[in-house]
Amino acid sequence: MEEPYKKLIDMAMNGGATSVKIISTEDIYVNEWVRQKCEFGCRFYAKRFTCPPYIHSVKETKKILKEYNTAMLIQFKDLTERMQWRGIQKLMSQLEREAFLEGFYKAFAYNAGACRLCDTCLAETIEKSTVFDKKKCINNMIARPSMESAGIDVYKTAKKAGYELRVVQNEDMCFTSFCLLLLE
Repeated sequence: MEEPYKKLIDMAMNGGATSVKIISTEDIYVNEWVRQKCEFGCRFYAKRFTCPPYIHSVKETKKILKEYNTAMLIQFKDLTERMQWRGIQKLMSQLEREAFLEGFYKAFAYNAGACRLCDTCLAETIEKSTVFDKKKCINNMIARPSMESAGIDVYKTAKKAGYELRVVQNEDMCFTSFCLLLLE
């Protein structure tokens, strides 16, 4: 494996990832129905600056992915607390920066689930939101949208990469999350 990939994979694994796969961006599936589930099924919709309506559209996600060829799909398995995402989000920010420093100047991270960097997001206080409100994010240098909020079908993408997924049927179950690092 090429050295820059190996360094990033090692960093992800040392940061708590259970598996990392290098994938083609052609194997990342984006669909409108995913964003719909986000809008009509997630209690954080419009309550985080990394969630709709503050982030790019599904159509724009498809256009962005065409500008890349390679990505890292990063698995975090056997999670028990959703607050573990704060550490995962920080790791993804560090991976994005390290990728940039390694020459992947287009590197961009997508997280899993709603942003948890702040205990309370300022987006929750906004009654009539505009895309410009996200400038109020106090973590805008490291906060990134989730794969789901951008319309990425995590199940299909993970399955294509060879991962087995199961639906979490209650909040007491361990769960698996995936993040994505676009590279080149």
